[in-house]
Amino acid sequence: MIGAIAASSGGLVAASQRYASAVEGVVALGTSLPSATQVDLSTTAVQMMQEKANIGMNTAILKSTLESERRVLDILA
Repeated sequence: MIGAIAASSGGLVAASQRYASAVEGVVALGTSLPSATQVDLSTTAVQMMQEKANIGMNTAILKSTLESERRVLDILA
């Protein structure tokens, strides 16, 4: 179970960092005000949605793992 906790925690950190990077890209575009033909937010928006899903998935895995661990400890107590 420790491996699952470490993997999901690592996944949360990585997804959070990638999400932050995508957000920084949007902010950079918003402050530089390029012409409308140069702005393509579709790739960034897709990346943000993917990372949001990754964060949700890793959070669910972490919660499930911790709940299973709690149950095992309750059984052993």
